[in-house]
Amino acid sequence: MSVLYVVATPIGNLEDITIRALKVMREADFIACEDTRKTRILTSKYHIKTRLIPYHEYNKKSAADAIAGGIMKGRDYVLVSEAGTPLISDPGSYLVRLCIEKGIKVVPIPGPSSVLTAISASGLNTSEFTFIGFLPKKEGKRKKLLAKLKDEKRVFILFEPGRSVEKLLADINEIMGNVKICYAKELTKIYEFIETKDVKTITEEIKNRPELTKGELTVIVDPSPIEEAD
Repeated sequence: MSVLYVVATPIGNLEDITIRALKVMREADFIACEDTRKTRILTSKYHIKTRLIPYHEYNKKSAADAIAGGIMKGRDYVLVSEAGTPLISDPGSYLVRLCIEKGIKVVPIPGPSSVLTAISASGLNTSEFTFIGFLPKKEGKRKKLLAKLKDEKRVFILFEPGRSVEKLLADINEIMGNVKICYAKELTKIYEFIETKDVKTITEEIKNRPELTKGELTVIVDPSPIEEAD
């Protein structure tokens, strides 16, 4: 029986990939991708000819069955997400869980992660943290979860599309007060922006600079009052 390799890929800068990841991707029989178009940009840059197959939220059950079956017949598969480390706010957990249930070996190939990248430049106390990912889309559920997180003793990490980040910051300020956050945009990309300030200051800044609301955002929130956080 072969294995499933869970491979971390760049979150922006295509040079942020390990030698081991490239080797595994070249030698595997198939690469299962959340977005084949984005993965093809990476494989083309590094002249990787391995066949790409789709694995995403809408086909995960049938695709996972096919992948597990292929592994049990002796083929090696790589799982990659749209960007970064698989299984963080993506459908990869279904496939990994199925492989474990079937006794298939799962081998992680570590690398880039927007969560850890943002943490490393935040300046916040991140000795302990809670990862949340995307908040619920419905306003009531969103605010209810933020109210619950207000009592967290650790910083927590959110993903947010740029188009709705101003609403997120308004909700944080309304529910938690003027707490300190790290606002990380387009990590490792050309227009990367990372700033750690109180939420009101960052809200004013992005109102004056609308380009800061474009792209993918990682927001780290310290829910404790600023005087305590400092």
